[in-house]
Amino acid sequence: MVPEPEQPPAPVASTTATYRVVFASTWSASTHPTNFPGGAHLSPLIGAVHNGGVTFWEPDGTATPGIERMAETGGTGTLSAEIQAEIPGAALAVINGSGIRSPGSTTIQAITLREDFPLITLVTMIAPSPDWFVGVSGLSLRDADGNWIGELEVVLYPYDAGTDSGPNYTSANDDTQPRESIHSLRGERPFSDEPIGTFTFTRTDA
Repeated sequence: MVPEPEQPPAPVASTTATYRVVFASTWSASTHPTNFPGGAHLSPLIGAVHNGGVTFWEPDGTATPGIERMAETGGTGTLSAEIQAEIPGAALAVINGSGIRSPGSTTIQAITLREDFPLITLVTMIAPSPDWFVGVSGLSLRDADGNWIGELEVVLYPYDAGTDSGPNYTSANDDTQPRESIHSLRGERPFSDEPIGTFTFTRTDA
């Protein structure tokens, strides 16, 4: 009886992965014509590589001081400190990227994730605005089988941080007390039903 050939071992999933992130903003007077502001731009990108042990923001949640500062002024220092406070337990690293004029694009060349830190949170302020922003929260770059995703495009729609009640892009400061929940502004004035842009995550070390 001829013995069957041994089967090669199943490939072992990589414990780390490196991604390039392209942020492309399509927010413009043609996509969002209602009172489109002069000097339209997106603030410097700020975020984290982390695990499920922490949530830095989420729809229907309450904005932290770091999310409030990012959404109202574009400042990244407070949110960066909140992320740093979770390292090494629930977070692996702070993510930083450039701001851009809109429409426009910017790239973060290398973000490294680990199997025990497979999530990305990444945000940027829509500017000028009272407290509006776009981003992802706890986005996993592993699929249902635990494999790293090769490429993922996320369509971005505007959110209200719930911390300022100004109704227009250039409204004066109007602190919201008590704070409202973070909520979508998709299709609500002055926004249309069109997206603000996209994040495209592409694995570069496969």
